[in-house]
Amino acid sequence: MKNFRRHKPKAAASPAGEGRERRESRHDATRHDGARREGTRRDEVRRDETRDTETRRGGDAARGGRDARAGTTQQNEAKQSGARRTFEGREERPPDESHLYGVLPVLEALRAGNRRIERITIAEGVHEARLHELFELARVFRVTVRRAPRAELQRIAAAGANHQGVVAHVAAVAYADAGELTDALAARVGTSDPPLAVVLDGVEDPRNLGAIIRTAECAGVHGLFVPERRAAGLTETVAKAAAGALEYLPVARATNIARLVEEFKERGIWTLGTDAEADIAYTDWDWTQPCALLFGGEGAGLRRLVRERCDALVRIPLRGRIPSLNVSVAAAIVLYEALRQRTLTRPATYEEGREGHEPSEKG
Repeated sequence: MKNFRRHKPKAAASPAGEGRERRESRHDATRHDGARREGTRRDEVRRDETRDTETRRGGDAARGGRDARAGTTQQNEAKQSGARRTFEGREERPPDESHLYGVLPVLEALRAGNRRIERITIAEGVHEARLHELFELARVFRVTVRRAPRAELQRIAAAGANHQGVVAHVAAVAYADAGELTDALAARVGTSDPPLAVVLDGVEDPRNLGAIIRTAECAGVHGLFVPERRAAGLTETVAKAAAGALEYLPVARATNIARLVEEFKERGIWTLGTDAEADIAYTDWDWTQPCALLFGGEGAGLRRLVRERCDALVRIPLRGRIPSLNVSVAAAIVLYEALRQRTLTRPATYEEGREGHEPSEKG
């Protein structure tokens, strides 16, 4: 007989076993989905952390770039935040003003004499021994030197510039010599085209200065004077606001405005200041005479010493509630009254109209 191996039949799957297998399969799928969601959450957290880091870096750049590790991102954020810093009132370098940074570049520029250096800013605490020649050349070339906190130089300097505590501000246009310009004005006294000059006593806004220069050139002014200190200089911002007028109107820097007023009077040039409380209306003055018209700075007006040395003060009538005009607007009003009078028919010999109107000896 053949022996047959008996095979144990497979046990039939019970309903309970099938349920357990399905539950384990669903559990595995749930674990897989949970792991996938966890990975997604971790990715989102990392992206949020990256955005937060970039935001903090951008904020540091807007506050002056304290986080040096921010690199290019920081510099870009700092550039974008420049307008905000200006709006908030903190001092900000005009983007088109030229500067030189560092001891040697500024020193070589002074030695060469090819740059029109307007003023030099030195950081407080810089050793003066290494700057001896710089101070001496600045004195020889009559370049103003001022001290300032190092943080101010950081704001002035371009991104990444190593200023070494020394920054030179370079003028956009060369200044005329004050003595030569005064002589040229005096030479016009007694001619058919008498001198008309403008003197600005502390105008600090470069756009106001540029607007006045533009108006003065259009009105036929022969020369303009600004102080050496505490006033706007001939920067690129001024040149842009002047719209080309700096190419035709000579501008000189005066060491002392009060002394300049006295010199004008000695040369036979009337000196007229503007003041809201003056007794004479600007339309009542005879602008066909040799005149130097003085305007004060924004807010403060003419300084007391300068105002007291003027031959006369004139006012622009105001009817509204605002007590004063913008200085560039006031200059335009008075200068065009002078132009109106000077374009009218007047005596062939200018001296005929000068009787009874000699510059005062006041001061």
